[in-house]
Amino acid sequence: MEKNILKTPVCLFGIRIALKVNKLICRFLYTGALMIVGLYTGASSMVSQGDYQAVIARNLANINTTGFKKNVAVFQSYVTAAQKKGQNTARGVGSSLGTIATDFSQGALEYTGSDLDIAIKGNGFFVVKANDGVRYTKKGQFMLSRDMKIVTPEGWYLLGKGGEIQLPRNAKDITVKEDGGISAGGKEIGKIKVVTVADPATLEPTVGCAYKLSDNAQEPEDSTDFKIAHRFREQSNVNAIDEMVNMIANMRGYQSGYKVTNSIDETLKKLIKLAT
Repeated sequence: MEKNILKTPVCLFGIRIALKVNKLICRFLYTGALMIVGLYTGASSMVSQGDYQAVIARNLANINTTGFKKNVAVFQSYVTAAQKKGQNTARGVGSSLGTIATDFSQGALEYTGSDLDIAIKGNGFFVVKANDGVRYTKKGQFMLSRDMKIVTPEGWYLLGKGGEIQLPRNAKDITVKEDGGISAGGKEIGKIKVVTVADPATLEPTVGCAYKLSDNAQEPEDSTDFKIAHRFREQSNVNAIDEMVNMIANMRGYQSGYKVTNSIDETLKKLIKLAT
């Protein structure tokens, strides 16, 4: 009987110790899990900022490219991405570069004096015929092909109301009216086709500052809200100062993410040492 009385306090004491140890282990695991989540959040932020840096670099590299339209980074959280995919998730961590949109705002017009430099003032795109289909562009830098047709530097044919625009041999004094009418030597030979796209977001970038329509997009219609500026080129709409500010802010964000992940990493190392 005495032995049993002595054992009871010892058992209770052992249970209390076990409960405290279990509580400490749970706190340790919870803290470690939170740190891993924080580490993942910081790392995903650094990855997305690295992608954004590439977007900024592309804009700056094309600051002097005729007809170039700047890219705009659109970020999204993993929660939003999961919801769009139909996943039932309570919460997520981090963010990523969701899509890269295009800013189609008007660029500055520069006078060149060349007969085949054409710019669109207002709403509209030139229609060109590439090897693999029709493309739409704001790049009004054209030249003559060997068969006296107006083409882009890539060799794509500029389309008029009746198809490819054919100039007569030894054509001189080429003029383009505000409505897109082309004449050579005082004789009108065609009219440039300018179209408007109902939803510019349906345009997918290709090479040569040109775009193609995405699947199931609405077909473009002839534009009426434009004027042609003959012997002008539309310059890139990239603002160098804005892009440099974005680059500096993005680099600071990247540095902050690096400091956070590095700090969490060091803390996790200390926790692991304590556990072992």
